[in-house]
Amino acid sequence: MGGLIARLGSYTAAVAITSIIGLLAIPVVVTQAGDDVWGIIAVAQTLAALLGVLVSFGWGTTGPAMVAGMPAEDRPRMFLDSLVSRVYLAALVAPFAVLIPFGLTTAEYRSEMIVGCLVYLLPFLGGTWYFVGEARPKRLILCDALPISIGTLAGVAGILLTQNVFVFLACQGVFNLIAVVATALVISNSAREKRSPDLSVAAAFRRLPSQLHGVITAATSSLYVGAPLIMISAFLPSAREVYAMADRFIRYGQIALGPVVQVLQGAIASPDKAVQRHRIKRTTLMAPFIGLLGGAGLAVVLPSGSRLLSNGRIIVDFSLSVPVGAVFAGIAVSSVVGLACLIPLGQGRALAASTVLGAAVGVPLIIVAAVFVGPVMVAWAVAVSELVVASYQLAVVRRALDEGTPR
Repeated sequence: MGGLIARLGSYTAAVAITSIIGLLAIPVVVTQAGDDVWGIIAVAQTLAALLGVLVSFGWGTTGPAMVAGMPAEDRPRMFLDSLVSRVYLAALVAPFAVLIPFGLTTAEYRSEMIVGCLVYLLPFLGGTWYFVGEARPKRLILCDALPISIGTLAGVAGILLTQNVFVFLACQGVFNLIAVVATALVISNSAREKRSPDLSVAAAFRRLPSQLHGVITAATSSLYVGAPLIMISAFLPSAREVYAMADRFIRYGQIALGPVVQVLQGAIASPDKAVQRHRIKRTTLMAPFIGLLGGAGLAVVLPSGSRLLSNGRIIVDFSLSVPVGAVFAGIAVSSVVGLACLIPLGQGRALAASTVLGAAVGVPLIIVAAVFVGPVMVAWAVAVSELVVASYQLAVVRRALDEGTPR
């Protein structure tokens, strides 16, 4: 138990470093560059998250379990092979980061969105998932959290001195790249047997089919989480900054939830299937309470928190914060049940199916709400899709436990 608490504390520290600094950067950017420019950067981050799914190609979703389940001597080679594949994927995805902003904003802000999207794509080449899988949170802090945080701090200093948002983005881009390089070097140097990865294009793309369930899960989940802000930017630009602020709170909530899910993933695993089954059952009973607590807290905090972070320029009222809280409640439940329970049960296919179901339900509702109604109904559409996903996953886990067939 002591080791579990220590790991939770370390992962929480890694998350806290980047999250707190990211939160502190919001009022600076809003004040120095304007709330409209901050809204554009938020859309760029969301677009990067959507495109980044194709860059990480499932390793960010299934990677921790893969790393934890393989011999230590095989782990560095697996990461380096994945990095080669992800670099090729990034080269294919980058042009879309340039082209898509032409449909999302006016010429006045297009350059900011393009540069921001490219900057925020870089971390998808990193190894956060690898450090989680090998249970080395100190490496996660030193190689990932610390450089990224320094980049944000440098960007804050730069925009305070110049009032130029491109300076802010450039600083983040440089340190995001440093984090990727540092991660690759540290993992490469930890290999017992020094072998160069296969750099061929054919080998890089042969690795991708094994990640299919992971990338389907991540892509569809990101689609209905990221689609609202993208649709609002395209059809309701006047609501962009308000919804972007609500979206930031959801994402910071997800970041805060991350260490809990990561520790649960490690705590559930056991060679004794009966013990593992008992732990999964206990976790599924706990998941709705985690979701309810997190969702209610977010709904209450969001109006005053948005006012504080934007110096009163962007205020999310309760009409929007309540559905946003429901969104986070669904995300919390599906994160715990999907990633910590379905994977140990051998239900990766059901995990992918749940996110496809959520996207099938949510994306049409999101588009209709953005085009014909307004941002509040967009948030309710997302809430419906997230709760559908969580309900489906709970049903699959309970059925598997009832049948006594954890695999």
